[in-house]
Amino acid sequence: MNIAVDGWRASPSDWDNVRSIPKDELPALSEEQKEVARKLGVPEESYARSALAGERTQNTLLAKTEMFARLLEKKIRDLGFKAIVESVVLRLLEHRFEVLIVANGARFPLRISEELIDDLFEAGSAEAEEKLARLLSSTVGLRERQ
Repeated sequence: MNIAVDGWRASPSDWDNVRSIPKDELPALSEEQKEVARKLGVPEESYARSALAGERTQNTLLAKTEMFARLLEKKIRDLGFKAIVESVVLRLLEHRFEVLIVANGARFPLRISEELIDDLFEAGSAEAEEKLARLLSSTVGLRERQ
């Protein structure tokens, strides 16, 4: 299964954490990153902090995407479907997951809001879980009956 995060963002908590890192402990910038910082008129130290905060957030977002992919597989099995989750990509600019499902030999996309999954993971929302189950029943279920 392909799992990815498309785009970039840094969480406020990751920004706060990297602000306290001493300058000499920041990761070194590549020549390409130094050039981008120069073109943007951003001090290299600030660019390094931004890159580090973004990397930390990316790791968290990738873990969330992996957890969502595993949840999707489990929900599909629990609903009695044989479909396979081929790909889950978190599109940061669109705030949604793009999922590619294979059912009855055909691929089809699902788009699921990041907010719905955050409600499920962060608050244990029963409503979010029901919405996800309804979405899977009405899409994957329909494809498997064709």
